[in-house]
Amino acid sequence: MSQTAATRYLSALADHGVDSIFVNAGTDFAPIVEAYAANAKDGGPALPKPVLCAHENLAGGMAHGAALVTGKPQAVMLHVNVGTANVSCAVANAARDRVPLLITAGRSPILEGGTTGARDLPIHWSQEMFDQASLVREFVKWDYELRDARQVDAVVDRALSVATAHPRGPVYLALPREVLAEADGSNTGERIRTAVPAAVHPDPDAVDQLADRIAAADFPVIVATASGIEPESVYLLTRLAEQFAVGVADPWHRYLNIASNHPNRLGPDILGVLKKADVIVFLESDVPWIDAHGSPQPDCFIAQVGVDPLYSAYPIRSHRSDLNIAATPTAFLARLTAALSERARSIDPARAERIHAAAKAHHDAIAAIRTQETAPDSDAPITKNAISAVLGELLGEDDIVFNEYVATPCLLNRTQPGTYYFLPASGGLGWGLPAALGAKYAAPDRTVVATLGDGAYMFANPAACHHAAAKHDLPVLTILANNCNWWAVDLATQLVYPDGRADAEDRFSNLSPSPEFAAYCTASGGYGVTVHKRSELKPALEEALRVVREEGRQALVDVRCV
Repeated sequence: MSQTAATRYLSALADHGVDSIFVNAGTDFAPIVEAYAANAKDGGPALPKPVLCAHENLAGGMAHGAALVTGKPQAVMLHVNVGTANVSCAVANAARDRVPLLITAGRSPILEGGTTGARDLPIHWSQEMFDQASLVREFVKWDYELRDARQVDAVVDRALSVATAHPRGPVYLALPREVLAEADGSNTGERIRTAVPAAVHPDPDAVDQLADRIAAADFPVIVATASGIEPESVYLLTRLAEQFAVGVADPWHRYLNIASNHPNRLGPDILGVLKKADVIVFLESDVPWIDAHGSPQPDCFIAQVGVDPLYSAYPIRSHRSDLNIAATPTAFLARLTAALSERARSIDPARAERIHAAAKAHHDAIAAIRTQETAPDSDAPITKNAISAVLGELLGEDDIVFNEYVATPCLLNRTQPGTYYFLPASGGLGWGLPAALGAKYAAPDRTVVATLGDGAYMFANPAACHHAAAKHDLPVLTILANNCNWWAVDLATQLVYPDGRADAEDRFSNLSPSPEFAAYCTASGGYGVTVHKRSELKPALEEALRVVREEGRQALVDVRCV
């Protein structure tokens, strides 16, 4: 077989550093399948490794997790419109988390005959759409359809350049079957490579204005939600907090932004920060506060900092700000550190004591919870805090946790960058386990744990997830906080109607009876156990971690809790 556009496409991905494609295949994949086969027989160059996924949400979630761990864009390929529809939730997650993904899908053949790849099955008529990309256009930065074999290099370069340029995010590319089957007509010379800016640097005058405010403040706080997406920013934020007596809070944080045990960490209590702080810097915080719960003091100076501090992709967001600074977290923190160094002598020496006292109160409260929840008491019901406290004792400092709603991060003892990830801001459930599998695929030597509620676990298409763990040798530990209930539904109802009359069944949140979830894991060759008593919790987690680390098998611990 001569080289085709499909071969050129795959080699272009490899040239751009994409070493895997998370795939859920269909009739549109024929040229891709043949390209791999021909390349292998002809001894061609290394192409991205296809990672077969039995569901599109799994493919998108695995790509998301792999991108978080590697810091590199990942590629996904799916089946025409139906595959695009199934991956749309994962695309929303990647968009709100600013994760660079190249989402590709085949397109029903355009021609009804007369060429290789033309229509030859009934679905090629019924699956065609007037605008297939419209299924995900709300969330992607760019979408296109490959139109000619001669433009493959330019299209791949454009797609990955847009995905990795700030603000990063997913892009979408449709690949018609006939075009993929065309002979490679591209120039065989040097490939196209667009230089993409690695950072967004802040306005120096704006940073100086902010540094003046922080230096003169009584209780300045940086509120970090997603700055830890750049692991190098964690060190910079830590050093800045220590050198200049600045508090750090992390409500609703989706990454580890500062070590959980840092003496300047005020924890997730945003209401406490709003009451005390006279200067607040919201760093990559898409929802700084919620007016229904509390607002900053009128005389508090508010700065909002991020790649896109206005969050222009959000239709409405009107939190006040006295200063907006566009910058990547690392670039901003480096410049702010330099500016504060010039003003260090003007900082009140007693400020550090005030920050440390407030932070100590938080750490003491967490220590009390940990002591209470790890005390041996077989009669007490198991709580989510108990699961987190016990797990926190067992994790190594380099282990990675993907948390979908249930773990209490302050109890997990996460101190290293890139060891904690939370459900993206879009709230697309079914993310945690696929993302954990993708992280394990990208970092096979690290222990990866997914902490999920029973509802989030069911959203993840667990049979497909455990199949992928077995097929691709991905020993991930899944821990379920199983209360047969959708907590988020109950919470939302109670917030709107605090004196409402609905019981659990009326609130559409009762998930009982619970399946024997451990069987999903054992059916794919893993270790599964159900925990009913608090005295069983620690031994079950210890054994599950041993199975994952020593036997190299996946494990699931189904914890029946309140």
